[in-house]
Amino acid sequence: MSVSRFGAMALVSLALSGCGTYVPNIQENPFATEAERNAFIQAIFRSIRCEVQGTVLRIYSENSPIDPHNRNLQWFDGWAAQMAVTLTTNEKGELNPTGTWLPSKIFSLAASLDASAEAQRVDKLGAFFLVSELRRYQLCRAEDRNRGPFILSDLKLYDWLKPSIIAMNLGDFPPPGDKSGPSGSNVLSHQVQFVIRTAALVTPMWILTHATVNKSGTLLSASRERTQSMTITFGPPDSNWAEYVINPVTAQQVIDPVTKQPLIQPTVLAPAAANAAFSSELSNDIANSLRNSVQP
Repeated sequence: MSVSRFGAMALVSLALSGCGTYVPNIQENPFATEAERNAFIQAIFRSIRCEVQGTVLRIYSENSPIDPHNRNLQWFDGWAAQMAVTLTTNEKGELNPTGTWLPSKIFSLAASLDASAEAQRVDKLGAFFLVSELRRYQLCRAEDRNRGPFILSDLKLYDWLKPSIIAMNLGDFPPPGDKSGPSGSNVLSHQVQFVIRTAALVTPMWILTHATVNKSGTLLSASRERTQSMTITFGPPDSNWAEYVINPVTAQQVIDPVTKQPLIQPTVLAPAAANAAFSSELSNDIANSLRNSVQP
């Protein structure tokens, strides 16, 4: 075996032996710098925010030529969006050397060792946006959207939200009712999940005069599963939960130019939409737990 091949095998073995014994990195590259890890996470959040923001702006821009005053979207003006992102990383490493000792032609002794370690990391982020607030923003730069595979790709939110809104406006199903009711009214939700699995193993074998080492076993193995989930729930906000709007520069309350009173805005979805968002997140957590529990 050449020195280069031996070095490559040693490097792979070293990487495999550590899987499951430390907190996993979200990024695939185990040698990424802190700045690269930060940039990767920021890119995920920015891409999802741009997806929501761009979808809302596109719906209104395409509707304006038909209805310049957006009267058929007045009900949507008062809605809000709850965004939930869950990044789950699960790593497992296993050491399983086997050996057979052959002291004579009529006697043999087999032995094996099996040791494994598993580590899981779950990161969550939630954000709340008013549709009226999203409309005031500008479209994100092209380089901030659809930058790569999985959760960084086009999440198809527009493909779901646009026809759903049209169906509401055409009366294909009941339009939003009175959001001041006990549970608010109506909800539109979009959930996307990516599950990415990778695995690697090292199986060297030695045949000696009176022994065979690792003839049928896997010396080192490692697996890594990443689950990237996003749920975006649109619905009416709950007016019972609101707070003053604070200017981030002056740290002072923002004054409504019309009423001359401090501006107040809701901070959570109405119960019906909030329950739908919670149910989606809960079912996602249960599915992840079940998936990890049955992994080989």
